[in-house]
Amino acid sequence: MEIHHIIYSLVPYKGYAVRAWSSKEIIGDFEKAFKGWLCPFEQALIRPGVELRAIVKSPRGVFYLARVFQGEKLDEMKRSGAVSHIAMIPAELAIEKKLSFIEVEKSMITYTNYKGIEIGDIETLKIEDKEIQDDQDLEYLKKLVDKEIGRKILSEISKPYGKLIVIFKRDEWFRAKLAYALAKMFTIHGLSEYIITTSKPNDSVLVEFETATLILDKMIPLSRSWDWSVVKIVEKEEHKPTKDIEDTLQKIWGKGG
Repeated sequence: MEIHHIIYSLVPYKGYAVRAWSSKEIIGDFEKAFKGWLCPFEQALIRPGVELRAIVKSPRGVFYLARVFQGEKLDEMKRSGAVSHIAMIPAELAIEKKLSFIEVEKSMITYTNYKGIEIGDIETLKIEDKEIQDDQDLEYLKKLVDKEIGRKILSEISKPYGKLIVIFKRDEWFRAKLAYALAKMFTIHGLSEYIITTSKPNDSVLVEFETATLILDKMIPLSRSWDWSVVKIVEKEEHKPTKDIEDTLQKIWGKGG
């Protein structure tokens, strides 16, 4: 299967703009979905070695997955800057065809690793089309979250102007994986438009999107202009059975001890 994507970054002699596209006709769809904020994070957050993710669901039934990182030698002055690589994923592919976060992420990383940060017309992202029995993302969600926490998440995000913080103490990649799974759950629940980010986005983004979820590894200061709900996800620990006590005592003291 093939999906469209764009790259928003520094353009020589122009500044920040849409730098590359697999179809020029749908650039407007990307801009409308992100409400003009194609790089939704503050510049200070985008540092070497750090990758941020944002998922936007548009009312037209499309997921837009942004992988945001720092690129080098992007303009005429060879300056580094933020790169927002955004894939356009029809919700039907994500949910009905069970297209996983791992598959989309792999195709995006492979593309920029081999092609670099291109300018102008680019190829579509190629993803292997294969039969999948279980939805990997929803299975991952079920391992992390029990039904009651799932009910709380859906109850809070379904409120008018729903603003939700999910505390999940894992690194960006795992938070991105959770974000994609939540995006599927929100869409199955019937939410039309929302944004999910793995770090705090620009305040302007939070103004533009009535429904927003931030997946953070810790609580951070946020504007009191919005009424935030907070859910904490603690990974379930696997308890290995301990050895028989008598067996251990016998090894140390012997049978007659």
